Amino acid sequence: CITGGEALYADLGHFGRHAIRFSWFWIAYPALLLNYFGQGALLLVQPEMNTNPFYGAVPRFLLYPMVGLATVASIIASQALISGVFSLTQQAVQLGFCPRMRIVHTSSEMRGQIYIPFVNYALMIACIGVVIAFGGSSGLAGAYGIAVTGTMTITSLLYFLVLTHTWKWPLEKAVPLVGVFLIFDIAYFGGNLFKIASGGWFALLVAVVITIVMTTWRRGREELGRKLAETKLPLSIFIADVARRKLPRVPGTAVFMSVSPEGIPVTLLHHVKHNHMLHQYVVLLSVISTDSPAVPAKERIQVEKLGEGFYRIVAFYGFMQSPNVPEIMKMASRHGIEAEPLKTTYYLSRETLLTDGHTRMMHWRKALFAFMARNAGNPTTYFKLPPNRVVELGTQVVL
Repeated sequence: CITGGEALYADLGHFGRHAIRFSWFWIAYPALLLNYFGQGALLLVQPEMNTNPFYGAVPRFLLYPMVGLATVASIIASQALISGVFSLTQQAVQLGFCPRMRIVHTSSEMRGQIYIPFVNYALMIACIGVVIAFGGSSGLAGAYGIAVTGTMTITSLLYFLVLTHTWKWPLEKAVPLVGVFLIFDIAYFGGNLFKIASGGWFALLVAVVITIVMTTWRRGREELGRKLAETKLPLSIFIADVARRKLPRVPGTAVFMSVSPEGIPVTLLHHVKHNHMLHQYVVLLSVISTDSPAVPAKERIQVEKLGEGFYRIVAFYGFMQSPNVPEIMKMASRHGIEAEPLKTTYYLSRETLLTDGHTRMMHWRKALFAFMARNAGNPTTYFKLPPNRVVELGTQVVL
C-alpha cells in the first residue's frame, strides 16, 4: 500500500494533490487493503497456496479474465509512472542536472501535461531489454523491490532535510516524525537486500549510472560557466567603450542569451567584433531556475536599464515551469523595451568543447559532458524562440 502511494505522488506535477488524494484514499487504498486481507484469509485457511495467493483467491472460472485484468492494470500503472518520469525529467533539466530535451506540452490549460519523446522511447527500449535479459519475474521482482524501497528511504531522508533546512523545524520535533517513516522504510529495504544477487543489482546499477550522468552534467556546466566567466568583459568597461566608439545603431532589438546575469556575454563580443554595429535596443537575458515549483508571473522578470540602449533582464522560472523567451520579451515591453516579434533578433552561443585542458574534472567525465552537450536539445526549441529570428555564434572552450 505504501509503495503504491509513493508511485502515485510521482505524478504530483501532472495531476495535483487533490486528484491524487481522492484516487488514493477512496479507490486505490481500500481496494489494496481488501485484496491483502483476502490473501491473508486464504493463507490462514489454505497455507499451501502461498506460492501465488493473489491468483489462488480467484475462482477457477475467473482465472484467465483476472490475468487479462491484471495485464491491463499493469499497463495503466506503467503509464502513471511514465508520466511521473516526464515530470521528474523536466524538473532535472530546469535544475541543471540533465541536458535540454524536447518537451511537448500536450495541454494549453494544464501546465504539467507534458510528453518527452526521448524519455518515452528510452523507457521502452530499457523495459524490453530488461524483460529479455531477466527472462522471468523473479529477477524483475528483486529489481523492483530494491528500487521502490530504496526510493522510499531516500524520500524520508530528503523530507528530513526539508523539515530542518527549509521549514526550520527543531531536531526534537523532526527526528521522531522522520524516525517513524524510517522504521518502515529501513525494514522494507533491509528485507529486500537479500534480492540483490537475484536481480536487485540491476536497480543499483541503473541508479549509479544515472547519478554519474546527472552529477557530470551539473559539474560540467559549472566548469563551463567558470571558463566563460574568465573571458567576460566587465559591463562598465564595455558600455563606456560603446559610448566612446559611437558604433552604428540599426532599428530593432537584439536579445543576447547569457547563462550568468553578470558581465557581457561572449556572443555580444563576437557580434561587435565581426559586424561592427549594434541594434537600437540590446537586451542581455538570463533565465534562472529557482528551487520552488513555480514563480508567479508578477515576479517573473527583473529589468535593469544599463544606459546606451542596453538592458539586462533576469527571468525566473520554477523547476516545474518551461521558459518562454518571447513571453518574457512581451513582459519587458512594459519597461520601455521594443519587443515587436518581427524586429527582434535572438543571439545564441554554440560552444565547441575541447577536453584537453586542465580542470578539476577527470578526463572521462569531461568526455561524457562533451558528448551530452553535443546531443542536448536545441535551445531554440527549449526557449520557444522563433527559428527564423535566431542567430547562433560559435566559440571554442577548452575544458
